Amino acid sequence: MLKIALIGAGSVVFAEDLIADILAYDALKDCRIHLVDPDPRRLGVAAAMARSINRVRGAGAKISASRTRQAAIDGADVVITTFGVGGFSATRTDLELPARFGVKQTIGDTLGIGGIFRSLRSLPVILDVCRDIERSAPGTLLINYVNPMAMHCLAVQRGTRVRSVGLCHGVRYTRGRLILLARLAQMRPAAVRKLMDSWDPAEAGGSSFMDFYRECWLDTEYRTLCAGINHMAAFLKFERNGRDQYPWVRKACDRPEIRKIEPVRLELFERFGYFMTETSGHIAEYLPWFMARPEEIKRLAIRPNTYIATCRRQLATFEAYARKARTGAEFIAPDRPPSIENAPPILNAMATNRPFEFNGNVANAAGRLIPNLPGDACVEVPCVADGMGVHPLAVGDLPPQIAAMIRTNFNVQDLVVRAVLEEHKEHVYHAAYLDPNLAASLSLPRIRQLVDAMIAAHGRRLPGFLR
Repeated sequence: MLKIALIGAGSVVFAEDLIADILAYDALKDCRIHLVDPDPRRLGVAAAMARSINRVRGAGAKISASRTRQAAIDGADVVITTFGVGGFSATRTDLELPARFGVKQTIGDTLGIGGIFRSLRSLPVILDVCRDIERSAPGTLLINYVNPMAMHCLAVQRGTRVRSVGLCHGVRYTRGRLILLARLAQMRPAAVRKLMDSWDPAEAGGSSFMDFYRECWLDTEYRTLCAGINHMAAFLKFERNGRDQYPWVRKACDRPEIRKIEPVRLELFERFGYFMTETSGHIAEYLPWFMARPEEIKRLAIRPNTYIATCRRQLATFEAYARKARTGAEFIAPDRPPSIENAPPILNAMATNRPFEFNGNVANAAGRLIPNLPGDACVEVPCVADGMGVHPLAVGDLPPQIAAMIRTNFNVQDLVVRAVLEEHKEHVYHAAYLDPNLAASLSLPRIRQLVDAMIAAHGRRLPGFLR
């Protein structure tokens, strides 16, 4: 009977996908799931949701819940982290305070001043989780979903002895996006325009477009190889029936009606030769060429601070889930299809010894996985899960221009993790000085003033050495 500790279960939409997918596997239906969240209301909703899913799936899982994590981690086989320290209030500070300094971000959870301070808030917590694992459940696998992914995984691999892998949607989403671009490039302009008329970029809505998009990312005829770091991995291979499909992506660059789907990433594809994870709006905020220039924001239709609206929608969704919990309504339909989360099939592979392939965030193993990235970096590479755990696969050198782009982000990750592990406040400033978007936007004195303002604004959310 596998025991799974889900820390941050109050992120109910995310928890719903994980629990619904876990309990769809026959080998996992009798597992134990222990939910943890410090917010009693969110924890109550999460527990009601988990019990509802257990009924609908016809599973025999044992569901328990607590506000503290020790009972969850004791004897756990897998610990999954999905928390966000500070919630919506902290996210607003990460985005709105820098905007008053003239620094623009879209999401602020990966790099930049938002990513730096999100890490400073949450790295101490994930390190505490790892200490609990070392004490109460040595050998347990930590599956991390907390962003900034690379910084969290880097801190775990440098500061603990815990086995871990970080999971992200970016590679699977981008694979679907690449197939979408290639297939659209093979269609007549009128057909593309008709399909695009149903798409609203602000909402990613429109049934016919989204149905076509879903068909693309479910297409099994395409083969890809993707590697790099989280949110900045390159698709090194993109093939169908053994034939390179990148020529179709190059044709998409010349089609304005297609290019508007991915304006930033197609711009980078033209300049660097490979298509990258994450979304256009997201990758723009951790490179130097986009967010600091109003004319580029307009030309590429980038929407600064867009994550605030996303968070408000998430809050509204939580209230809808709370109403379901109060009324006793079921949370999922019996025929609910699987989500794109990788944690459940990894757990199934561990339980059944049937291999499952995915991209994961792991230690670079002294450069054995990607030799032209730092040997102690956290890299995102193909992995295989089976009954013995998670096994990363060596990729080899990245194209030199891609490795160079990645190293600009790794420099910031490295310094933030050093700041926390060594309790070295000055490294926070060093990380901010070297961040590509901040360096393009502000002078060195002004960056220092922004860091000081962020420290003051977040206050007790931050570790003691910063206060």
